[in-house]
Amino acid sequence: MQCLVLGGGGWVSDNFAFSLARALNAPFSTVYTKVFPDGESYVRLPGEASSFESVCLVKSLDYPQDKGVAELILELDALREKGIRDVTLIVPYMAYARQDREFLEGEAVSIRALLRILRAAGAQRLYVVEVHKAESLKYFGGEAVNVSPYEYMAKFLEVDDDTVVIAPDIGAYGRAERLAKALGVEFDYLVKTRDRVTGEVSYKPKEVNVEGRNVIIVDDIISTGGTIAKSAGMLRAAGARRIDVVAAHALLVGDAWSRIMASGVTRVYAANTVKPQSGSPIIIDVAPTVAEALGGNR
Repeated sequence: MQCLVLGGGGWVSDNFAFSLARALNAPFSTVYTKVFPDGESYVRLPGEASSFESVCLVKSLDYPQDKGVAELILELDALREKGIRDVTLIVPYMAYARQDREFLEGEAVSIRALLRILRAAGAQRLYVVEVHKAESLKYFGGEAVNVSPYEYMAKFLEVDDDTVVIAPDIGAYGRAERLAKALGVEFDYLVKTRDRVTGEVSYKPKEVNVEGRNVIIVDDIISTGGTIAKSAGMLRAAGARRIDVVAAHALLVGDAWSRIMASGVTRVYAANTVKPQSGSPIIIDVAPTVAEALGGNR
């Protein structure tokens, strides 16, 4: 069954959908979207959508996230009303994913609420590029796949025998492992230590020595850049020669770019899942790896 790849509106979503359609050798179209003067969203499906039994809807929930969520709900409902029951939703960037549990009594678990809504609105299956925690996709209640971009992004990185991949914390260790294995280099993560006399906090690799070596810091999301800047500063102090960064989602909010560059980072590589709000990272199109995942599961 051939799938119509449908861009959900917006620069990121439509460009990602176009690349995905090309990789799948599938037809491509886009949803028309606009905003009314009072701020409400409007969407209209392309006429050809009703000619297909299967639609792959691409919608990245990057900034402004709430607008994207509203548009996506309307798009899914419109597809269902057109009688299209086979809808695969591809979300290059899943907003609200970091609130994946109740940290304080009474908090909304945002990723749970959002995934339940998307399922109820008509998405039969879900593909997400590097969601913050893959286990949170259980809230979707249907087939849900987390697509790792790092193995594909590894093809575009410059490495040598002295390169080491570092995760900024234990939470990103799995990402560092995936990228490092694709590159054929060592990997480690930073651990926090506190001086018992001065109380000063510092970070250093758990086992690997970075002195005189090229380092690649890898994480899923760069928002304000604080974590990356702190990690880069510590690695530079430990003797790292060159520091690059790889991220699935380079939001780069506010002065994130200048903060990261000031910390000694040479280059930032980012997947094309969001439009960075600042700076100029090297963008890598990861739609082909999503196409590969789709091809293997459909």
